[in-house]
This record gives sequence, C-alpha cells and structure tokens, in this order.
Amino acid sequence: MVKKIFLILILSLFTTSSFADGHANANGFSITLKVPMADTAKVEEMLMKHAKWMKETHPLTGEKKLNSYSIMKGPEWKNPGDPSQGTTGNIFYVLNEFYENPAGFANHQQLGSQWSEIQEFQTMLFTYQVGYAFPGTTIETIE
Repeated sequence: MVKKIFLILILSLFTTSSFADGHANANGFSITLKVPMADTAKVEEMLMKHAKWMKETHPLTGEKKLNSYSIMKGPEWKNPGDPSQGTTGNIFYVLNEFYENPAGFANHQQLGSQWSEIQEFQTMLFTYQVGYAFPGTTIETIE
C-alpha cells in the first residue's frame, strides 16, 4: 500500500507543473536507472520509444526549445577504483533533458501527460530509478 501511494506521488511530478520552492525556474531533469542485465532489452526498448516520441513532439527551435536530450549507458563496477574486480551485472542508464528555459520544461510536462506510453514509461522509470534531479535547473553548459 505504501509503495502504491509513493508511486502515485512520484507520478504526479511528471503530469503536473511544479512551482513551489523555486521550481518555476526548472529547465530540465536527469534520471539515473540501475537495471539488471536481464531487463536491459525491455528498458532500452522503452527508452527508444521515448526518444522517438521526443523527436516527434518537442520543438528544437523557439521559446520552448529542447536544447539537449541524451541517454547514457554504462556498467556498474564492483569497485570503480579497481576495474579488475569486474562488474555487478547491472547497467546504469542516465536520461538527461535540458530545455532553453522553464517554458520548454513546462511544455514537456504538458506533452508528457498526453503521450500514450506515459504510464508504461513512468512505471519503468520508478522500477529502476536510483537517482534523479527532477525538476532540475541547469547550472552550466558548454556549447
């Protein structure tokens, strides 16, 4: 029951605008997933659906511009200071979205609430997420 309530609270972050405590300045987010090797194919399939949807729906110019979208993937090391110890069998995925300004981030939230795959995508995120900056404010970029 507690897990269901937590999931509902987290899901509401993606379907409503957040303006409390300075979140009106949010212009992006980053989410880190830790996925067992056995689940990577289904996670990657969902991430690719998301990327396709982003390309089809998000402006790359103008006030609501998506400046950057990336998904990074890499192994979880048993000891990052000593790679000879090998990996854990888990894969990290880091999803980053960075918008020109808060209007772009707000546009993303509105579009996301209308995406036909949003519930499946959010379930996948909350099953594997181990860290996130959501909403986030970009503090530096190199262009």
